[in-house]
Amino acid sequence: MKIAIDNAFCGDNCAETELIQRLCIAAKNLGWEAIEVATSSEIKQFKPDFVLAVHFKTSKIAGFPTYGCMWNPPDFFEQYEHYIKQEKVKANILSYDGYLSSSSQINTWLKDTLYATNKKSFITPFYTSCHQVTYQKPNLENPHLVYVGINWDGLRFKELFQYLDTKEYMEIYGPKDAWKYLNQAYKGSIPFDGVSVLNVLNQAGLGLCLHKEEHCKAAVPSMRIFEIAASGAVGICEEHPFIKEAFGDSVFYVDSQLSPLEKVIQISRYVRWIQNNQQEAIEMSALAHQIFMEKYSLENLLLSLVPHHQKVIREKGFVTSLDDNKTNNKRVEIIVRTGDREEETIKRCLDSIASQVYSNIGVIIVNYKKLEYLDALIKKYEGKLSIKVIRSQFSGFRSTQITEGLNAVSSEYFGILDDDDLIHPNHVYSLVSLLEKFEDAGVAYSGSIRVWEEGKSEVNKGNRLELAREETELAYFEPFDINKILNFDNFITSNSFIARTSLLDEECKNDPELKVVEDMFLLLNFCRKTKFIFSYEATCEFYWRYSKKDNSTFETEQNWNESIKRLKNMFWKKQFPSSKHIFPNAEINSGYNYQSLDAQQLQIQHQRLDAQELQIQQLQIQHQSLDAQELQIQQLQIQHQSLDAQELQIQQLQIQLEHNIAIIKAIETSKFWKLRNIWFRIKKALRIPTKEQVI
Repeated sequence: MKIAIDNAFCGDNCAETELIQRLCIAAKNLGWEAIEVATSSEIKQFKPDFVLAVHFKTSKIAGFPTYGCMWNPPDFFEQYEHYIKQEKVKANILSYDGYLSSSSQINTWLKDTLYATNKKSFITPFYTSCHQVTYQKPNLENPHLVYVGINWDGLRFKELFQYLDTKEYMEIYGPKDAWKYLNQAYKGSIPFDGVSVLNVLNQAGLGLCLHKEEHCKAAVPSMRIFEIAASGAVGICEEHPFIKEAFGDSVFYVDSQLSPLEKVIQISRYVRWIQNNQQEAIEMSALAHQIFMEKYSLENLLLSLVPHHQKVIREKGFVTSLDDNKTNNKRVEIIVRTGDREEETIKRCLDSIASQVYSNIGVIIVNYKKLEYLDALIKKYEGKLSIKVIRSQFSGFRSTQITEGLNAVSSEYFGILDDDDLIHPNHVYSLVSLLEKFEDAGVAYSGSIRVWEEGKSEVNKGNRLELAREETELAYFEPFDINKILNFDNFITSNSFIARTSLLDEECKNDPELKVVEDMFLLLNFCRKTKFIFSYEATCEFYWRYSKKDNSTFETEQNWNESIKRLKNMFWKKQFPSSKHIFPNAEINSGYNYQSLDAQQLQIQHQRLDAQELQIQQLQIQHQSLDAQELQIQQLQIQHQSLDAQELQIQQLQIQLEHNIAIIKAIETSKFWKLRNIWFRIKKALRIPTKEQVI
């Protein structure tokens, strides 16, 4: 078995890189071959049995069964929206042929995401584990507690590690910048070679396993528990549902509800207990190692994947199966237009047709320019392909060759393939199978992969270039939306669909003489007559070059605008089925509910919607302004209430003052007050000091 492991972070020192090293070791132990890859060209050169995508950042990028490693909590998919659109994340995940899941919660998320797609796939348990290692007793004479961390998402558990930094038994490994706040516990980095971490753990004797809240919530285990068990070290783990269920009493547990300081106190007690009870601790580590070896080693996980893989390649048409005769009885003809490509480019196209698992295929080559090598090239496919050549004249219209090819179709199904593009081996099989299953659908199409032919495919084996990651990308992967088509937002590439020949009426067989967007003309005609069904697979590739003159999409803006204008006129006031009756995979037996759709009016409506959206935004701004004004009024009211209270207090003080003045006046008019004044005058005359003067 050959496995290509697609690393989204190729060249970086990260958890994925370490895990891939362990997968390669496990594959070698099984007698398999596994390599790390970063581009589709590496995958194609290696020709694996299947590809493992170790992160949902990447999609399926080559024509081999691709299985997504789903060992991140579902909450992470939302968090990645800041640099990968949520729609892109789901498209990447939906493009996989199978799923390796680390928890039942992930299983549920996958089942919900795959609901009503009619996509053939599987979900099987798989974990960020370790290859098999012979058990070695841990060194517990002077045990140290090891934690290995990249801290890719920031300073996780910082307060806990600050307390642990004061403990002599603590050893922390990872990138220096991630642990610069530590004083004595940081011990450096460990090579990403699949074995060094295990050696460090075994020599230290103890391993610390912590999990983010999202991992605990989704019951997703990290690499830590598996490498600790594999190394023979004694595990000290924060409470986690998977670890408790899988490893039971073979590890120690830290109460997750404790404060960081209380956790450190509990960890320290475990360390002292282990040092004082070495034999019991060794028995625990041996049990954990046994559980790992029997259930969770990468060798066991890879072997359990084989039956699922064999079923997928049969059901999805990667290999011939006994049921193929039922599907292959309907002939499919592929139209290939050519005239100015190099021989190797056309050969790549024809090779992809010849490699189809679906056997009942014919080729119609429409040649609009004499190619000296074409006849000799066609002879190489004798016995492999039935090829018919139509000699055409270059008219200056891209639609001419398509129309001539359509008029030559005599099969029950047909497709189109540009001579510089290709289809995967199961492309025709998967789409014809859908059309055979859903008889009310006339067109079946797949997702499309864009391959950049220049610049980004260069790979430095020692240190892969950052741009190499962008060599291939999932460009189009969308269920059918008639509104997008009617707004000329095309998401169905010309090589991605197979259609029923019965759709080819006179309107399709007459050349519209379009310089560009000839594929849109065909799709708009089909939209008027039938339903489309999306395969939720990525089974074709179109090649893109950096030179604008080589890409049809980069034709002059004038040609594009003129062609779109002509399409608007062609389909003016034409009837299209209501979009509510064009949901793929829907079992609708009733006829179409037609409505008249005006392509030009659609644009006007779109502009109106934009204007309405702008108006809504302005209203929101006004509403925010009103909210601010209301807040200001409330503040003024509070101030007014405060002023009212002050005024009341002043009134009360005035009343008190008036009361005091009245009392003083009453005293001044009293006999005692009069006698007092007379006495002061007598003392002053006799020069006797008063009390105030003495003081």
